[in-house]
Amino acid sequence: MRTILITGVSRGLGQSLSKLLASEDTQLIGFGRTQGDFSGTFHTCDFTKPQLAASIFDDALAETQFDESESITFIANAGRLGQLNFAQNLDVYDTEQTIAANLTGSAIAASAFLKRVQDIPVPKTFIQISSGAALPERAKASWSLYCASKAGQEQLVRSIALEQSITPHPTTFINVDPGVMETAMQEHIRSLSPDVFPDVERFINLKKEGRIPSPDTIAEKIANLIANPTELENGKTYSFANR
Repeated sequence: MRTILITGVSRGLGQSLSKLLASEDTQLIGFGRTQGDFSGTFHTCDFTKPQLAASIFDDALAETQFDESESITFIANAGRLGQLNFAQNLDVYDTEQTIAANLTGSAIAASAFLKRVQDIPVPKTFIQISSGAALPERAKASWSLYCASKAGQEQLVRSIALEQSITPHPTTFINVDPGVMETAMQEHIRSLSPDVFPDVERFINLKKEGRIPSPDTIAEKIANLIANPTELENGKTYSFANR
């Protein structure tokens, strides 16, 4: 049996992953603000509230039985686009919420996961769902909060990967850049005016040209990674982006 834990399971990529990975030989555990149609063991968790999220992770992982797990995978998928605007127009509360949901949430999840599974001698993987926005050359006007928090996630994963490389029974840490997907977030991005988001035309054109895959398509690619955990390269970023 394999154990898979996923954050942000109610919609988008998290929902697609949950449906695709559910099977009789999978112990599926989900975290998020809402459950949606998630069929596994679900824990309500708001990542904009770090102290509470940390407690929920600790309790949920303590309750999870790993005795029969042949592999263990954590997919940190939950994220928040946050306010898209020029820096001088950003709201302080939204800034705090976006950094908490994206960067702090991933740090808390990784810490809780390792505390629970570090000494379990089976293949273990932590997958951070990243974004092209993490790359220096992909920074975008009005996306400062999202770009900064995604870049932070990637460096978080790389740093922990180095720690795990010198740790007994290591967990493989990787980033996955899924590329642009057809989600509610993309619909919101395309609805913005050029005054708010100068690069909006690019995303509108991607949609017109049929170059935005569904979350189901990306979920299948991630499932293929999970199927061969011992072949993954610790600290690497795997990209499915169509640029």
